[in-house]
Amino acid sequence: MASRAAPAYSRAMETESQTFRDAAALLTGGESHRVWSLIVTIFGDLARRDGDRISGAALTRLVGLMGVKPEAMRVALFRLRKDGWIDSVREGRSSLHFLTPMGRRQSAEASPRIYEAERGFPDRWHLLVSGTGEQTGRGQLDSFLLTGEYLPVGSQVVIGQGPLPETLKGLLGVETGQVSVPDWLREQVCPPDLMAQYAALERDFSTLLSKLDRAPPLATAEAAALRLLVVHSWRRLLFRHPDLPDCFFPSGWRGPDCRGLFRSLMGRLPAPDLVSLEAAL
Repeated sequence: MASRAAPAYSRAMETESQTFRDAAALLTGGESHRVWSLIVTIFGDLARRDGDRISGAALTRLVGLMGVKPEAMRVALFRLRKDGWIDSVREGRSSLHFLTPMGRRQSAEASPRIYEAERGFPDRWHLLVSGTGEQTGRGQLDSFLLTGEYLPVGSQVVIGQGPLPETLKGLLGVETGQVSVPDWLREQVCPPDLMAQYAALERDFSTLLSKLDRAPPLATAEAAALRLLVVHSWRRLLFRHPDLPDCFFPSGWRGPDCRGLFRSLMGRLPAPDLVSLEAAL
């Protein structure tokens, strides 16, 4: 098999190649992505540093390669500006789009989970328990769940990583260094439909790597668009469940294998710098 370290694109911009069309179809499965989520992926992967900007023209062409129409992109940008994720400025007759401080912060928080070769987890865990009919504790339990950092294990119990929070009010807190995970909780974390999606993603990533090894280099814009589709496919599956060690997942879960293939694809499709990407688009 050919080396996967070499860039999978050339500097020339041309009409969409058959390699790109086949690869994009493999990753989308004929389904359309949520455009606002796709744009979050674009900025989180290519432009998450302070000062990074993407022009409206380049963004239109980039999402167009991923099957998104300009009208849908404009609606998504409006929503992201309203939500405080994206901001825009005019420069002559063009618009420049960039992440807000909140958008950069949240992108930075999500990046390790997406890109790290292996996930590291603390060796401490804690349980929070609310009393039956006790509204203060129940309300606080709900607020902890909204952070996305806790796993519910019953109607009145959640488990979280690290030491106990400082303020618990009406909650019972238990901190421990040992956790035994039963099968029913593993299936709650990753039910059969999610297990199947991981297996499908593993097949798609493996097929894509094989296609890229046999195909001629892609143009810069095509490789960037394909990279973003890979990141988006991986990211949206990852964030369908809590960030947990492997012992919390059922036997046969393909998450670690998908992560390894994702890392290989990132090496095969390195992120272009924004100047080169703007020129190519």
